[in-house]
Amino acid sequence: MLFLSIVVNQVKNNNTKLLIVFYALIGYIILQFMWWAYHIINLTKQLNNDQDYILRRIGMIAGEAFVFIVIISLGVFYVVRSFRKEFKLAQRQKNFSLSVTHELKTPIASSKLFLETLLNRELKENKKKELLEKVILDQDRLQNLVDNILMASNVAETDLELVLEEISLFHLIEKASEGFPKTHKIINEVNKELNVIVDEFYYISVIQNLLGNAIKYSPNGSEIYWRSFTISGTNYFSISDKGCGIPKKERRKVFEMFYRIDNEETRTSKGTGLGLYLVENIVRLHKGEISIADNKQGCEFIIKIS
Repeated sequence: MLFLSIVVNQVKNNNTKLLIVFYALIGYIILQFMWWAYHIINLTKQLNNDQDYILRRIGMIAGEAFVFIVIISLGVFYVVRSFRKEFKLAQRQKNFSLSVTHELKTPIASSKLFLETLLNRELKENKKKELLEKVILDQDRLQNLVDNILMASNVAETDLELVLEEISLFHLIEKASEGFPKTHKIINEVNKELNVIVDEFYYISVIQNLLGNAIKYSPNGSEIYWRSFTISGTNYFSISDKGCGIPKKERRKVFEMFYRIDNEETRTSKGTGLGLYLVENIVRLHKGEISIADNKQGCEFIIKIS
């Protein structure tokens, strides 16, 4: 991860230098054009004193200069936009390396501490069980992180083969919710008769990432609701929480790979920026759609079932 961070910083520095050189080159071209235009106008005045002819030549040069500057400006706009996209991607990759490092180190360190405690101290059975359960939770967390990273490399492929089967959405949510900490009231109001045709392996990831997101950004003890509904013959299901919500201007960006709303170095919440990226891509692979509803409090994700 340190190597990745170094590479990202190096790429970012190189891009900054290239952008400075590019600006300098464009500035030189424009100044050079103005210089030659000035000489052409002077030469025209020396060769021909006809004012109408001189004005026509100046108008021609001014028109060509305008077209030239417009073309150069458009080129600068698209090049700068491309560079900015690279800068943002480099920053997201840096954030990703920082967050993954943290996500890996924390459960590894805590698992090691718990196991050393079990080895070096005589504990009562109930305490041993408690520590072992914490180790299992840490390993589950590591497993989920690895699964998300591996899955992210697959879901962008449009030709990914899905093993589709008809499953009860209610029971799929119940199954996917197992193992989450009991810090929130998870209320499953999905219609028990509603079945979905999905790849269970991938669709469980949709539910787990959405639920994990709701738990992460809403206060302990608050309610998280799963609901289903039908509009004009089309089935939908949603998850809503009572957390901090997502600003409107960020609602499309949160589905981009590695994107997180705040700066990674000052953020207190954990995450890699892969969860919602996976959710959108898996939903898309199942011919569905995901959107974020306007909410007075918290956040609500709505998934259209194909």
